[in-house]
Amino acid sequence: MTQESSDRRARARSERPESLAWRVRTLDPRSAARRGGAADPAPTSYLTDQLIVFGSQADAADLSPLLEVAERRGWTLDVDPADLRDARLLEQADLSGLAREAMQSGASFAVRVRPGKGSVAPAPDAWELVESFRALDSGALRVSLDHLVVATPGIGGAPLTDPHPLTDPHPLTDPHPLTDPHPVSGIPEYAVPGWGGRSAVAWVGPRPVRRHGDGESVVTTKGGLPRPVVAVLDTGAGTHPWLGPDVVVRDPSVLGVPVGPFPVLPPAEDPEDGGMAGSPLTGGLDPAAGHGTFIAGIVHQRCPDAVVLSCRLYGGVGVIAESDLLRGLRRLLLFHLLGLAGREGYVPVDVLNLSLGYYHERPEDALFDSPFGSVLAALRTQGVAVVVSAGNHGDPRPLFPAAFAPPVAGSPPVPVPPAVLDDVPPVVSVGALNPDGTTALFSNDGPWITCLRPGAAVVSTLPTPTDGSRASSRSLPGRRAGEERSTLDPDGFSGGFGVWSGTSFAAPVLAGDVAAALLEAREQGGVTASSVTDPAGRRAAAWAAITAATGLRPA
Repeated sequence: MTQESSDRRARARSERPESLAWRVRTLDPRSAARRGGAADPAPTSYLTDQLIVFGSQADAADLSPLLEVAERRGWTLDVDPADLRDARLLEQADLSGLAREAMQSGASFAVRVRPGKGSVAPAPDAWELVESFRALDSGALRVSLDHLVVATPGIGGAPLTDPHPLTDPHPLTDPHPLTDPHPVSGIPEYAVPGWGGRSAVAWVGPRPVRRHGDGESVVTTKGGLPRPVVAVLDTGAGTHPWLGPDVVVRDPSVLGVPVGPFPVLPPAEDPEDGGMAGSPLTGGLDPAAGHGTFIAGIVHQRCPDAVVLSCRLYGGVGVIAESDLLRGLRRLLLFHLLGLAGREGYVPVDVLNLSLGYYHERPEDALFDSPFGSVLAALRTQGVAVVVSAGNHGDPRPLFPAAFAPPVAGSPPVPVPPAVLDDVPPVVSVGALNPDGTTALFSNDGPWITCLRPGAAVVSTLPTPTDGSRASSRSLPGRRAGEERSTLDPDGFSGGFGVWSGTSFAAPVLAGDVAAALLEAREQGGVTASSVTDPAGRRAAAWAAITAATGLRPA
């Protein structure tokens, strides 16, 4: 084994979801320390031994005020090694002045909080450190918690329960076997197979057909039009006949470093292969196994000519530290800027889909002073349309990044679009519809929901190798040579398609619609040098596509 592969395996072990478990704490508003005059915090989950510092390491090089507060409690501070590596990466990029300013506007880095050498102090608590530091009212450094971000908050969608007691009812002795034994109602039922939970289905229609033939590269058409590029930061993309290398660019890198910070795992634990990282010995599928493939398939259905840039952001358990998410977004921004500059091997990104979120302890802080909001603003300023999911708790509490979207007057799905006083396209948040057009019960709601799209019992692609530990309840030889008869395999997806529910899947419906609107504008002669490479031209094109897809308009 080479040193490189050994280092990679060690990194994979350290970054697996279970390595986060012991570091996570839930903020309890009843007992949490707080600075004088500050609003009461709301519950949130965060890394107890890490926090985020705004700005670049060069501009925030002097951590001494924060270190002084930490040392009074017997703790010390270290910059996360991954962010030290990324700082060197930015130097290698040799960006122009404007591009460097763009990276700077979205900059942040993570700082680990550790017990001091020989210290007998209590275990580090980032919340206590952040509140104590903010009480000093020091403007030199801005710090925040490193929140735990969840891929599918709420219903999850993992089909790991089967409350149905029927196995083989006799048609004569039991003439009415199909009663409703479902033990749950309301939001939880969406997670059960047959009620919108992840389960296998058969696709009998044609595959999506591209209008344009292949060009000289994967991102151009035969006629030379640039294909819309939709970045999906998720679990990656697995094997599927629809999602070949002409449709999905897997695991893109920037200057030799993967855009997505989550490591490649062994096949059995890979969320887009075996999907059993959470229970590798017993084989239950992870909650987010196949999540990225499902999203890629939705984008492909809505805009077959688009190219999906699939980046591994988190694994099948579906959780990630906010600092890792920010790292992936900064790398995507760098990839995009190098594409704008015409660097070989890079392309500009047209749409970013994020199907994830977290609840902030003080939403007003997130809206006006957030590293997450800053890096999304940097991407949007460079002409990337950002589409995000609304969340699955059936909750009016703002979920981020969805709550970064501007307020919309009226009630979805027929809003009265406001005039957004900015040429920068806004974050667009998407809630979920049931198949009959009603709003899904699980869909979060509030004035920050831009629009609704189908998100309950949606059909899309799932990785063909994925097959959990459950099996058909009955299997026996058929009457024909080589034939096998059986009931459904409840977690086997070798057929390549499934049904699933969540605002995670409403967002890529809209992302595909925005990509389709961009392509239509390019087909009608809207491709100019400025609309492809100039940020101002790209912002105008992104705004026009968002307006076409949602009705939201700039002033």
